[in-house]
Amino acid sequence: MAKKFGKFLMVTAALGAVAAGVYYCLQNKDTSVDDDFDDDDDFDDFDEDLDEDENPKDTDRNYVDLDLEKKAEDFKEGLDAAKAEATDKIVGAAQEVTDKVKEAADATQVKVEEFFDDDDNDDNDGSMDAM
Repeated sequence: MAKKFGKFLMVTAALGAVAAGVYYCLQNKDTSVDDDFDDDDDFDDFDEDLDEDENPKDTDRNYVDLDLEKKAEDFKEGLDAAKAEATDKIVGAAQEVTDKVKEAADATQVKVEEFFDDDDNDDNDGSMDAM
């Protein structure tokens, strides 16, 4: 019997919830439609902007004239200066490397000559290299 009474309570609660939902929807149906129309009033009326007497073209504005040829010449001069500076740095670095290579080659040549000169003076030491 307890199972039947529990089922009866569940069905009664479900039917009550459905009835309350239907009643709520019917009561608020008219207000929700009115709310939807009120939302449209919040938007700006863009037609009013077209009716204004002021024309933006008639207003006095100060414009800056762009002298593109002068800008291009300035840019070219700056670019030429940068190229000249870079070329000077590269040539200077290359010259330093060349000087160091020449110094190293000269030092190596002196050491090689000394090495071979020492062998020529040691002919009388009794070694069998000369044979």
